[in-house]
Amino acid sequence: MRQLEGLFVFLLGMAVHWIWSTRFALWGLAPMIPLVLTIAVASRNGSVAGECYGFAWGLFLDMLGMHVFGASALGLTLVGYFVGTLRRNMDLASLPSQLMLVAGLTPLFLLFYGTMGLVFEHRFLWVGWKLLLLTPLCNCLVAPFCFAVVHRFVRSGRTNEMDLS
Repeated sequence: MRQLEGLFVFLLGMAVHWIWSTRFALWGLAPMIPLVLTIAVASRNGSVAGECYGFAWGLFLDMLGMHVFGASALGLTLVGYFVGTLRRNMDLASLPSQLMLVAGLTPLFLLFYGTMGLVFEHRFLWVGWKLLLLTPLCNCLVAPFCFAVVHRFVRSGRTNEMDLS
């Protein structure tokens, strides 16, 4: 059952991101749902789950894009690893810390993607000031919903009395 719930979250993340970015983007601005969900999964289940989900969502983003296949997969894998290891040193259960993490990692991810373009396409893949400055805000607006979905559907591997209720 846990695998089906994880698959549901994975497919839901892909569908919501695709629909939102193609149908409901305002002035080319849409939240990066796979990035926020990767942060949520890694903060709940650790670095291995964050890396796996991040890699798969990154491949999905790379298939949607026209540049540097694998850059999003590598970037989201690194985000999953970073957040999964950070969760031992930081309380990621509270909303302010989740929002700070999402707001901080969003521009870093966009700059990493641009740098991968510089390395492999010999030009920096610049998203523009508007997207660099406003995408973290969009991601923070959807973060509570993404964290709630992950908390509801993606179960952690360990079972104790608190998880059974």
